[in-house]
Amino acid sequence: MDNILSVFQLNTYIKRTFEQDFILKSLSVEGELSNFKAHGSGHYYFTLKDDKAQVSCVLFRSYTRGDEKELSDGTKVVVKGRVSVYEKTGQYQIYVSSIEKAGLGDLYVQFEALKKKLELEGLFDESHKQNIPLYAKRIGIVTSQTGAAIRDIVHVAKRRYPYVELILYPSLVQGSAAKESIVEGIRYFNTKEAVDILIVGRGGGSIEDLWPFNEEVVARAIYESKIPIISAVGHETDVTIADFVSDLRAPTPSAAAELAVFDYTLIIQQLKQQELALRQKLYRLLEGKKDNLQHLRKRLDSLHPRQKLEDRLNYVEQLRLQTEKSMHHFLEQKQQHLVLLKEMLKGRSPLRSLESGAAYIEINGQRIQSVHDVHRDDEVELFMHDGKVVTKVLRKEVF
Repeated sequence: MDNILSVFQLNTYIKRTFEQDFILKSLSVEGELSNFKAHGSGHYYFTLKDDKAQVSCVLFRSYTRGDEKELSDGTKVVVKGRVSVYEKTGQYQIYVSSIEKAGLGDLYVQFEALKKKLELEGLFDESHKQNIPLYAKRIGIVTSQTGAAIRDIVHVAKRRYPYVELILYPSLVQGSAAKESIVEGIRYFNTKEAVDILIVGRGGGSIEDLWPFNEEVVARAIYESKIPIISAVGHETDVTIADFVSDLRAPTPSAAAELAVFDYTLIIQQLKQQELALRQKLYRLLEGKKDNLQHLRKRLDSLHPRQKLEDRLNYVEQLRLQTEKSMHHFLEQKQQHLVLLKEMLKGRSPLRSLESGAAYIEINGQRIQSVHDVHRDDEVELFMHDGKVVTKVLRKEVF
């Protein structure tokens, strides 16, 4: 009779078959979003379709990046992931690891090509990067005057050093005209407004939103800047060409302000600590001088003949006590050694074996150690710990 499977066993078998398939383990699928929405758990469940078919998809919260809110029904996307079966319902679906708008692949190709080109030209070389001043007083900022980035930078900078001077060049940070606007801002500070540091960036967004910071003209303007530049583009996970060229990359605009502006309260605290350290050092110096004076005084006392005689007497007494202790220890060791030898001799005595039940065998005064030395009717003497037994051999058995 054929094996009968339960429904769950069947679905589990199908799932394993799917997961062992080379193509289904890792694939990319392009289609149009339908029923795209986030559940309370943070997971996204949706349908990917084209004009001929559709397939269910799930994007778990651990794989989300935050920009999924920009997607909606009808958006053409490319999803990457694996195909598997949910045993409970028997439904197969794509378990998505990433989702991007269709066409973004071309942008990534452009990104990698420009990155490789500029890297070969040396624009990313560490040897060209400038040091960021520790105590900047005037900081230039190239970003949008209405975005969250400028608010974050101002908030952090003023908190760290209320007297820092922030100068904004309001530039476009999104769209086709943004690259020229960013370049103009960088050149403005290099030619017309002297500052100690430049912060160039914007808040997070999609790859299209951040694309002006992947433009070659922007990268070259950063490279040619005589003013040290901190890039502050997007969220911590966003990386642009501007980040590679800049003298220092900050993961966020707020972090850029942290890196550019020294902490005024921390400096005051450090000065107070240094003052305290100097006072303590002076106190230790004076105490050291007093201790040295005491030492010299004691040294003078120690040079008196009376002190030398007392030292000699003490030394002789110590030698006497040490000698007595050594002799006592030596005698104890020898005594212990004698006791040990006595016990060892007892352990090797034949009487010890006889006391435990063993017997010493002789025939005609000769010690017997083997059954082959005994013959029928031989008189055998058995010596035990408390006497002797004389007996005659009736038979012998060889083992």
